Amino acid sequence: MNELDWQDQILVLGLVLALVLLAITWWIGHLERLRLAQLVSAKFRTLASLAQNKSLEQKLEDICGLIESQVKDSLCSVMLVDSSKRQLNAASAISLPEDFVLALQGLPIADGVGACGTAAYRKVPVIAADISLDSRFDAFRQLIDEYELKACWSFPVISPVSKSVIGTFAVYFRSKRKPSLRELDLLQRSRDLVALVITQHQDRVQRERSEQHSRSLFSYNPDAVFTLDLDGNFKSLNRAGTDLIGFTELEVLGQSYEVVVPEEYRERTRTHFEAAKKGKPQRYEIKIMNRSGELRDLDITNIPIIINGEITGVHGIAKDMTVARRNESQLLLLQRSVESSTNGVVIADANQSHYPVIYSNPAFQEITGYGEAEIMGRSCSFLQGADTDPETVQQIRDALHQRSEVRVNILNYRKDGSPFWNDLLISPVRDGERVTHFIGLQSDVTERVFREEKLEFLAQHDVLTHLPNRNAIEKRLANLVTQPNSQVAVLFIDLDGFKPVNDSLGHAVGDRILEETAERLQSQIAPHDLLGRFGGDEFVAIVHTQKAEHEVVQLAHNLLAQFNTPFHFEDLEISLSATIGIADNSEPLQHPLELIQRADVAMYEAKRRGGSSYHWYSSDLDAGMQSQVELRTQLQEAIQQQQFELFYQPIVDTAGHAVGVEALVRWKHPQRGYISPGDFIPLAEATGQIIAIADWVFEQACKDTPTLLAAGIKSVSINFSPLQFYRDDLLENIENTLKTYRVKPQALVVEITENVFMRDSQHMIQMLHRLRKLGLSIAIDDFGTGFASLSYLNQLPVDSLKIDQSFIRDIEQARRNSAIARGVLTIAQELGVKTIAEGVETAAERDYLIQHQCSQMQGFLFCRPQPLAATLQWLQEQQVNA
Repeated sequence: MNELDWQDQILVLGLVLALVLLAITWWIGHLERLRLAQLVSAKFRTLASLAQNKSLEQKLEDICGLIESQVKDSLCSVMLVDSSKRQLNAASAISLPEDFVLALQGLPIADGVGACGTAAYRKVPVIAADISLDSRFDAFRQLIDEYELKACWSFPVISPVSKSVIGTFAVYFRSKRKPSLRELDLLQRSRDLVALVITQHQDRVQRERSEQHSRSLFSYNPDAVFTLDLDGNFKSLNRAGTDLIGFTELEVLGQSYEVVVPEEYRERTRTHFEAAKKGKPQRYEIKIMNRSGELRDLDITNIPIIINGEITGVHGIAKDMTVARRNESQLLLLQRSVESSTNGVVIADANQSHYPVIYSNPAFQEITGYGEAEIMGRSCSFLQGADTDPETVQQIRDALHQRSEVRVNILNYRKDGSPFWNDLLISPVRDGERVTHFIGLQSDVTERVFREEKLEFLAQHDVLTHLPNRNAIEKRLANLVTQPNSQVAVLFIDLDGFKPVNDSLGHAVGDRILEETAERLQSQIAPHDLLGRFGGDEFVAIVHTQKAEHEVVQLAHNLLAQFNTPFHFEDLEISLSATIGIADNSEPLQHPLELIQRADVAMYEAKRRGGSSYHWYSSDLDAGMQSQVELRTQLQEAIQQQQFELFYQPIVDTAGHAVGVEALVRWKHPQRGYISPGDFIPLAEATGQIIAIADWVFEQACKDTPTLLAAGIKSVSINFSPLQFYRDDLLENIENTLKTYRVKPQALVVEITENVFMRDSQHMIQMLHRLRKLGLSIAIDDFGTGFASLSYLNQLPVDSLKIDQSFIRDIEQARRNSAIARGVLTIAQELGVKTIAEGVETAAERDYLIQHQCSQMQGFLFCRPQPLAATLQWLQEQQVNA
């Protein structure tokens, strides 16, 4: 059979069709396998490019190439958000026309701005299958038509870290189309890959910038920067560090930091290094020694290096403070010099119109009276006042304007309004050719300016009371007396008892009393008369406005009445009186100053009569008073030349045995011989010279006491003046003298007269108790002649009473004397006090005293006062006779 039947034909045809379908299926599968192989290959190349050190553009181009190979007819682009976060710029577009890419640069991120601008703004994909119908592309219509673009799919690229838009991933087509599910999945995966690439790139760029930043901080840091390992060895050192220490980096790498640290600073450095190793940042100062052997001052900062929570070393920064410390030292020295300067220093800013003060030293503040806060920022012109010379001010202004130096004397005013003369030097301070500041040096020359006036005032006035002084008094008196028909009276005023007050209470109290005395007396003097301080506590009034004698007498009464009111000084109340001598020119004068001398003589006569009164001069006073004046001068010479001697008079018991001696001062004048104590002791008491005499007597008696004790007596009696008890250093001087001459206090007896209690009895009693506490015995001398109350005997630490010789004379016959003597002896016996009779001259007197139980006696009957050698001889003879 040549022909197949129809069934076979159908079978063949079916086989052929099956083969064709099989071939088609194989071919389609082959193409899909080929596409998948290409996709895998492209993905592999893309992933390989990510691992390679390619640029961001190259990596993005690889991704775009992958997409274009998998999405038919696609034109891929990647755009990145700029630093402002407001625009997009194309980073990769391998197939899009170059002009089109350039036109898209700076694309705004905003809703409705194409597919990419909208996707970046909304953060969602924008699929435009037909961009000719999409209004979001209206602004780009001409560009789209020119390049025949029909569709655009854009996907926002989101940062996996910050979740913010970092770019867009888009594909363009020249035909209208929508993406398939496979294409959408591929594009979204590729978009995520783009995000990874961009983020990776940004991280690498940031890391590289950070590394460059760190390298710059290390390499170009002007301070020495170094790192140390945990053993303290150098791991790195920058250029500034090598310049500082003088070694290269290679020379110190691996070496301990101690190679440049002197021995005395190593322990301190080690302490801070160990602390930094424990995670505690350190800052300290040390000195290092560079290669040249120079010591450099360093400010060190140590910071622990921590990697993954572990401290791997120590980072260090060393700032060279050598110059700064030297400058600080110099500046400190300069500052101290300026601060301690007695001249005022002020610095003003020269670049501001009113030249504000930016610095003033303490001397400037002290001179002006203004505080620092009150001076800062002000012009120094605030020191000027109404009487400041305008020409001087203009001279200063001209110099400031001309930037030149100027020196002037200018009248300024302190904060309290008081004027002062300022010797002012203003100098410009230059920085190159430019004047930056003015420095002013000033000194208060007020004293120099007013010195002549002050000297002239002081030449004629007393410093304390501001009354006319002796020179002014004498000049005024000479002027008045020489005028024709002038009637002048001089009142010489002397304070009674001022010296004890001045010595005991101090000069501050004494000066205040003198000042107040001047004020009180001045209030009674007529305006045209004169009151002056003659010296010490002496004042002189020159009166010529009151002609009649009774007017002058009334003035004297008024002046004396000024002392009826006590003086007050804090808690003290002090009562004083005054004595006035008056003389006038009614009798002839050889010299005007004779009036003052006559008034002085009259004053002494008033004192002799009891004081606290006045006396008018008469010629018959001259002889005696002149002698007193001369004697006072000679007495001062005697004190200075030590013309005194000590005589001793024995004190005997009832058996006639010497038990003690009394030290008696004698003045042996070089021309007049011995002068009676009755002549110079009262004068010395009145003038205060008795203090110096009494000091000499006590010291000489202490010097002689060991010799006298060795001769067999038991005690030495020494007379004390009441004025001594007002001296603050009395007890201290007594103790020092006793120690100097090694005298026991029990060997001395202090003799005082009972008149000592007439003034300030409580103070005197207190002082006697202190003397008794020292170990000295106390005797009341001339008992019965004074005016002290017998009640004081109950308060006094008295060891013995000395009955005055006026009551001993003819005691066995004179009824009154014997009555008084017996009364004293009875009182003494009742009080348990020894009695010593003075001035015993007869055996009858001696026997009477023994009969009435008098303890001891002294007088001419036993021995006259005589020098030490004669006294010792007498004592020796007494012992032989005994």
